[in-house]
Amino acid sequence: MPFGFMQRRYRHLRRYRQIVEVLLRYGFDYVLAQLDLQHLIPFRRRLMPPTPPEQTRGARLRAALETLGPTFVKLGQILSTRPDIVPEDIAQELSLLQDHVPPVDAQAIIREVERELGRPLEESFALFDSEPLAAASIGQVHRAVLRDGTEVVVKVRRPGIEDVVATDLEILESLAGLIEERLRPERFSPREFVEEFTRVLRREMDYHLEAGNIERFRRAWANEPRVRIPEVYWELTTSRLLVMEYIRGVKVDDRDGLIQRGIDPRDVARLGAEVFLRMVLIDGVFHGDPHPGNLFVMDDGSLGIIDFGVVGRLDRETMSSVADLFVGVTRRDTDRVLRGLIRLGALGDDIDLRPVRRDLEELIDRHYGKSLKQLEFGPLVNEVLQLAHRHRLRLPSDLLLLGKALVTIEGVGKSLDPEFNALEVAKPWAKELVRRQLDPSAVAHRALAEGVEYLQLLGRLPEKLDRSLTRLLRGELQVRFLHEGLDRTVQRLERTSNRVAMAIVLAALIVGSGIVLQAQGPIWWGVPALGVIGFVLAAFIGLGLVVGILRSGRF
Repeated sequence: MPFGFMQRRYRHLRRYRQIVEVLLRYGFDYVLAQLDLQHLIPFRRRLMPPTPPEQTRGARLRAALETLGPTFVKLGQILSTRPDIVPEDIAQELSLLQDHVPPVDAQAIIREVERELGRPLEESFALFDSEPLAAASIGQVHRAVLRDGTEVVVKVRRPGIEDVVATDLEILESLAGLIEERLRPERFSPREFVEEFTRVLRREMDYHLEAGNIERFRRAWANEPRVRIPEVYWELTTSRLLVMEYIRGVKVDDRDGLIQRGIDPRDVARLGAEVFLRMVLIDGVFHGDPHPGNLFVMDDGSLGIIDFGVVGRLDRETMSSVADLFVGVTRRDTDRVLRGLIRLGALGDDIDLRPVRRDLEELIDRHYGKSLKQLEFGPLVNEVLQLAHRHRLRLPSDLLLLGKALVTIEGVGKSLDPEFNALEVAKPWAKELVRRQLDPSAVAHRALAEGVEYLQLLGRLPEKLDRSLTRLLRGELQVRFLHEGLDRTVQRLERTSNRVAMAIVLAALIVGSGIVLQAQGPIWWGVPALGVIGFVLAAFIGLGLVVGILRSGRF
């Protein structure tokens, strides 16, 4: 067996035990029982289980994920946007997850920068600040000055983080398989979720991709003087290192700081909402994490935007479905809302539409007829997410990310202007979206694209039908049956039967050795040798049986 494979197995086992310890500490031992992982629980913990803190399950889960490190913090943050997976109380707690860790030693960061650039630090920078601007679980940010005097920020991936994340992702993939096999959740595939999470996390760790996102937004907003996107210095940027222009400004939620500079906070609130809504409703690509730490206001009142590691995308089909949802709600047309949900893939064939329709009608009735000033986007989004969780609707991940981002934007706006209303700002942009979707040329383009697709399908249909009939006539058609959940039952039966067999052998050895003790034969220390050997074997088998039962956690 290769040494690397053995080393990886050992690393996984050690990390598994850490995860089990943390889950026990925070009162999630029932999860280990459901996944049949009690054999990983240390013996001392089985005898003296820890007392979990007296907190809600959401608070305990948040603390457990923070304890487990960067991969699990990111996992919790993603789960906080997935009402189809976790209930509302847990989602709210997970949204509070903090991604702040102690900074890496400056010398280690400098070595990492020099390794990525392939030359000494002073050849690229005239000044490099050893004190970080920010330290997160994936990367660390430092201010620096280029040799030509340009102020920049340097974003460096934390040394060794790749190995930590790789191990955790492999474990999460394994756990997802266990959950699918043993819990069989309905309308949700843990494997697919972990695959999506892996893709998102690896993209966030690749600073080349983030630099590409920055360039895309920079080009899109090049002709808008009210928006500032930092410039990327590609000659100093790698997959582990990102060097970009330093944007100097006031944090967008610093109301007093804005007033001191003669900037009206109400104008900033409206500008931020307009910029974000244009990204969503017109461009179809939006900043996925518009919290105050990523938004700055320049002295001239323009808005600076940083950190494009998380970016949401809405394709043409999704945008069209969003338009259906918006028009359906404003016109009190529940059927149109349902059609929009079906086009989004949120409603499968196995979902009963009647309770969904009833709850949608109640939601629309609660808000229908209200002016935009009376409506708040945050509570409205929360109601929609609760409905999605109640009926297990499968909303696209980018749409869920959009909902969270819109709530964040509204919160920032209200901190600047108590009268701020995101829906009022969104009205003209939403009208423009609907106008684009209903434009005759757009309708004709969609009809043409769908017509071509249907024609291609019809063209392939005779060939597929002929092939299927040929196989049927030849007797080559096969019917496959899939038995779900039988593997686990078979494994338990095998383990139980093995233990019963060992117990029978043990009993036979004890009884046989007792009989042999009364018979003649070689004598050891005044006792028949065959009887002693039998009892020794029985002791070893019995000890092995007891250890196996203890390790299983079922005793």
